[in-house]
Amino acid sequence: MNDDRPRLRLAYLLTVATAATMTTVSAVGVFAADWLYRDNALITATFRGQDMVTLVVAVPLLLVGLVWEMRGSLRGRVLWLGMLFYSMYAYLFYAVGAAFNPFFLLYVATFGLPLYALLFSVPRLDLIQLGSAMGGRVARVVAITYTGVVAAGLGLLWVGISLSYLVTDAVPQPIVDSGHPTGVVFAIDLVFIVPPMLLAALWLARRRPLGRLLAGVMSVGGSVYTLTLAAASVEVARQNVGAGSELPIWAALTVLGAVTVALLFAGIRRPDGSEAPTGAQAAGAGARSASGRERRVVQ
Repeated sequence: MNDDRPRLRLAYLLTVATAATMTTVSAVGVFAADWLYRDNALITATFRGQDMVTLVVAVPLLLVGLVWEMRGSLRGRVLWLGMLFYSMYAYLFYAVGAAFNPFFLLYVATFGLPLYALLFSVPRLDLIQLGSAMGGRVARVVAITYTGVVAAGLGLLWVGISLSYLVTDAVPQPIVDSGHPTGVVFAIDLVFIVPPMLLAALWLARRRPLGRLLAGVMSVGGSVYTLTLAAASVEVARQNVGAGSELPIWAALTVLGAVTVALLFAGIRRPDGSEAPTGAQAAGAGARSASGRERRVVQ
């Protein structure tokens, strides 16, 4: 992998800022939900469950991915990109779907910061080379299954529910329950989830390197997000404001997404065929290289 890290400093700074704002809004959402949220009981409980996972899982993964990326780890790069996507996608919901509250501007920032981190980083990366480093036949099959199931499931669900309005003239129940004036979730998923998941599945089927990379990024972000939805279902049931009946679906998708990530990461190899190091291994290699340079200077 070419050392393009010096050109990514702005993206790194935006990532740190994303972690800071995400920590703030999720922590307050967990510990002061009644003060913060102005939504109905169902949506407030949903946000609180999501905030828990964001605080405990998503923020640490974003920072781990950043550290590994800065140390030259290929796995770290995919993890970093996937968690930037998660941050952007998750907080778009808060920015446009949460009832206006004191953190509105922080929601906008937590959506915008990772968006611009991706815009300032992706054009500077050799995506074909990174995707080519991700091998493994089993990983490819599992990744096709995961991305295909998510794309088809959400696509058919949201399009089908939306088209039902033309027949019944009744606002779909998920929109009524959310208190939103329109299908916010439908629109965001049909733009940011269904197309990239579908592209990943199609490119994987055609053995294109970008398919592996896109599947890696989407399975990282997707598995963490369905984990937040699983936590939200538990919180909704705990507060007795809903049945939380979607929990088995979110749990299954989380497991399938996590397995996809593990298999794709396990198959990552450098261009010379050697196994790509983790962030910790990359740091050790960097320290040994620096030590060697020092010895050469002394000599």
